[in-house]
Amino acid sequence: SVGQALTILGHSVTHAVSGIEAVGLVDDVGLDAAILDVDLVGETSAGVASVLTERSIPFIVATAHTVAETPVEMSGKPHLRKPYLLVELEHALDLCLASRSG
Repeated sequence: SVGQALTILGHSVTHAVSGIEAVGLVDDVGLDAAILDVDLVGETSAGVASVLTERSIPFIVATAHTVAETPVEMSGKPHLRKPYLLVELEHALDLCLASRSG
């Protein structure tokens, strides 16, 4: 559903269902930004967050957790608390993309 929302907002979307797949996308696809769910199937996305940070790719943390409960690799990043509205996603993504160009 997040992919559909991003498409509605006019963005191209690529998605991954595991940390390994996500890191592969970082290496294979030119990403402008990413939206990470804290919990992936059986793992957290903290490793993916580290790779994105190393490559200066901005990202948003989407989670049902509080900011204090998220891994340290995701601290200081915009958080979208689930469930969130389309307008909240749009605003967070605009901020995220602006941080890349600014």
